[in-house]
Amino acid sequence: MRKKFYLLSGFFILIFAAAAAAHPLGNFSVNQYSRLEVEKSAIKIRQVLDMAEIPTFQEQSAIDTDKNGTLSGEELNAYADRITPQFLANLHLSVNNQPLEIRADSKEITTPPGAGNLPTLRIEWNLIADLPNKNSVNQVVFENKNHAERLGWNEIVVNRVGGINVFNSTTFGSGITDELKAYPQETLNAPLGERTAKFSFSSGAMPENAVILQNRDGHTTAAVQTDRLAELIAVPEVTPSIIIFGLFLAFGLGAIHAMSPGHGKAVVGAYLVGSKGTPKHAIFLGLTVTITHTLGVFALGLITLFASNYILPERLIPFLSFVSGLLVLYIGLTMFKSRLVAAMGWETAGHHHGH
Repeated sequence: MRKKFYLLSGFFILIFAAAAAAHPLGNFSVNQYSRLEVEKSAIKIRQVLDMAEIPTFQEQSAIDTDKNGTLSGEELNAYADRITPQFLANLHLSVNNQPLEIRADSKEITTPPGAGNLPTLRIEWNLIADLPNKNSVNQVVFENKNHAERLGWNEIVVNRVGGINVFNSTTFGSGITDELKAYPQETLNAPLGERTAKFSFSSGAMPENAVILQNRDGHTTAAVQTDRLAELIAVPEVTPSIIIFGLFLAFGLGAIHAMSPGHGKAVVGAYLVGSKGTPKHAIFLGLTVTITHTLGVFALGLITLFASNYILPERLIPFLSFVSGLLVLYIGLTMFKSRLVAAMGWETAGHHHGH
């Protein structure tokens, strides 16, 4: 009975611990980039929206209007046209406390490939707002309220162009991600949360004690990393040999991945040692873990997709991680209690039985 409990508990642990995130910020992230350029008569905004695999999947029903399962160029452009007005309404720009109207000068929408051949969604806007009569020193406030409830990278950059001096800025004059094309690995655990930028500008001399616009100290633009593995199987036509090669490749990588830290191996190893398991038991348990891990990934994906219609994944995943941690703690305490009772000789004669 206890063996069944540990196997079942290990199954749930593996489900909750499974994470196959192709997007650097995770399959559920919605990421945004804003670059403001102050010119003599206008402020230009370069706005980029980068949706990972799951948000893109959730939007496909709104994009695929003919329901044929394919996102055509016409459907993508029509979708961008539909969402642009509301997206711009959530961008707030003011100069000297006077709100400015932001309009779209051009836009481009693409679907870069993501995990499991699922598409991601990338929309790039070139926006512009005309400047009203200016003072000698002008204060600008910019705020992005789009997808405020979603987890993701939010980056704002301010550029100096056309002889305009920018100073006393709350954000920087250089970016980190090359417009969300390359995310720095060292900061993925704490993604940027820049949604508001305040700065001053002048076409003449700056006031005394003004702080000129600074670049981000210690950071450079990350180079775009190509996916060599994806290029191996990214062929125009998928043949049976390519499928077999892909399956063997996935099997090998999965085996290597399973040897890495995690996946409950410490719990499984402790269980085998504590129960005096044989190599036969280890092989059986390994096969069980492999099958349940694979099924668990699919089950977790389906459950999360269903639950994401009612609760944001950012709120669901921490709960699943907490439950997983409680299961590990419970198993550890149970095994510790069992070993302690045996070591102290507290077991009564009625509790002894053969295996």
